[in-house]
Formats: sequence, C-alpha cells, structure tokens
Amino acid sequence: MKRQDEQEMKRLYLEWKDSGRSKADFASEKGIVRSTFYYWTTRFSKQENLATGDGEFCQLECPGNYPSSTERVVARISYPSGISLDLYGPVSADLVRELVR
Repeated sequence: MKRQDEQEMKRLYLEWKDSGRSKADFASEKGIVRSTFYYWTTRFSKQENLATGDGEFCQLECPGNYPSSTERVVARISYPSGISLDLYGPVSADLVRELVR
C-alpha cells in the first residue's frame, strides 16, 4: 500500500475499531504494513484518551493544608520521565500506592 496521510489512516483506524478484528488481520486485509498501522492506532487512541479524559491518570484527594517552607520532605517519588514528586507530612500507604501505580 502507498504511504497514507493522517486523514486516510484516521478513516482506517475508525473502520478497524468498528470491525472487531485484530490489528494484524485488519492491516493484512488492507495491505498496510503492520508496524505502520500499530503506530497510527496507538497515536489515535492516545488522542482519544486525552480528549475524553480516559487515560492512565486517576484523581487523588489531597488535603487543603500545604507544606510550609520549614516542613521536611518525608518521601520522594522519582518517575522514569524525570519528574519527581515530594511528599510532606504523614503519607498513607494507599496514597503512595496510587502515585506509583
């Protein structure tokens, strides 16, 4: 199959979603390179998740009191992306579990 533009791939992505078929079967049937189709389905899926708020994030309830400049960090979570999260004061195990999930 020739190189597809974004609009054509979006159309094929939506057709695939409605088909109920596997990505591999759909790509083979349409003559699309499997890795190319996987790339586009991942991209469009992420766009949909951002638009609808369906993602890997969950809402956490935080107390209204914020740390003062004299409070010490009791825990630091460093994510692979390079972001670090400092936690102050008493921290529940459930909160930490949600943050590292």
